Amino acid sequence: MHIPDSIRQELPGIAGAFNGQVMRGHLQAALFGPTRAHFAIESCTPDKPLYTPGVHCSVQYEVQAKDLATGAVLEPVVVGRVFPDRARCDAYVAERLLPLVARARGRADLATFAAPAATIEPLDMCIHVLPLDAEMPALIEVTDPRRMVEVLRDTLPPSLLPNGRAAPDCSVELVSYRRRQRCVLRYTMVGDGPRLVVYGKLAPLRRGPPYSQILEPLRAHLARGERFTIPRLLGFRPDLGLALLEEVPGEAAVGPALRARLCDRPPPGGQPLEEMLATCARVAAALHGSGLRLGAERTLDDELRALARDVEVTRPFAPALAERASGWLQRLAAHARRSEPLPARLCHGDFKHTQLLFDGPRTGMVDFDTICLAEPALDVGHFVAYLNTQVEKMQRRGKAGAPPRDLGERFLREYLAATGVDELRLRSRMAIYEAASLLRMALHSRQKFQDVRGEGTAALLEERMPLLS
Repeated sequence: MHIPDSIRQELPGIAGAFNGQVMRGHLQAALFGPTRAHFAIESCTPDKPLYTPGVHCSVQYEVQAKDLATGAVLEPVVVGRVFPDRARCDAYVAERLLPLVARARGRADLATFAAPAATIEPLDMCIHVLPLDAEMPALIEVTDPRRMVEVLRDTLPPSLLPNGRAAPDCSVELVSYRRRQRCVLRYTMVGDGPRLVVYGKLAPLRRGPPYSQILEPLRAHLARGERFTIPRLLGFRPDLGLALLEEVPGEAAVGPALRARLCDRPPPGGQPLEEMLATCARVAAALHGSGLRLGAERTLDDELRALARDVEVTRPFAPALAERASGWLQRLAAHARRSEPLPARLCHGDFKHTQLLFDGPRTGMVDFDTICLAEPALDVGHFVAYLNTQVEKMQRRGKAGAPPRDLGERFLREYLAATGVDELRLRSRMAIYEAASLLRMALHSRQKFQDVRGEGTAALLEERMPLLS
């Protein structure tokens, strides 16, 4: 991982924060100390850095700690934040973290640690263990099984609860944790009746209409004959910023099938990869053809302006990439002016194969945080861009043979057959949106110091740019 000199100067402790061995020792002392000496951190891997210029750089650590007395293994989610100086670090701890520590006092999952939040003075850095997160303070409540029994009992329809209004057992699992964006949790309730699985989405920064204004109109439309399902909103807690959604059966099977194809193996679920891609295309077509007007308008100009901001964020610590990105962005803008926009339709906004769940002949779609009114080319271009980056990543890791170059084209052909949209206009606009998605991924990879991944995505972008003509 290459850390630019400018960031090393701004954040002197950042080199130590990205050194797993150094952090292993710091976390051992900070989290366990002499009072918890029977716990030993066996591994510590830095991951998911997020640099905020002029503020701090956060790093998430994959930690394994072993109880030497019992052999039990702990895998806490630990987040560190490196600051420019000690004063700003201390202020963050005092103003943002210590109030959360007080709120979480008595939590059994935090009692293991001598200190669930601490300062690492040599690095001007603080660390904290989930559910402590100043960016999402409600994590303390929504990850507490005792609290969530009450929340679910008071929020869900009584007919769904295993014991009616009686208090069932509740377990909480962390499904996805994206700092400053959203967190997804799985709640499993067990009582006298069948177990109930509910997904909770904590999205304090989510923009757009409430879930009830998105999911219910979509469900009503799909009930008229479309062959895929979306989750039902079971309740919303504005005091927590928590949406409760029903479980959608199935698995995100395209990724495993793609890996199997690249390694010349049969698909793990038996359904051919091309068949699943065709289903993805039909789902996109059904969404775009719904006629529903949900979410905010999202234009190509909006995409290009957001990319321009990303270029400037990247420039201080990756000037060479930012300069290349500026050139690509100018070409995208020029081609956008020469091509005719498609009419706005209901779009997913972040459409990719990981949002499609396959359960035998049934298909489900999840994750509607980015629903919007946009050109269909937004979803189509992003889907193809993301598909191609997954192929490139597998090849880079030595897990793939020759790339199946026609997969994106097969998806597009199926989409065209399902919609009847003008092919030349769609291809023209899709090429811009696909390139925009690749550019965004390259910039974001570089902002997270994922140099190799960013270079691979940039190479894909160079390859796709001639299609703009």
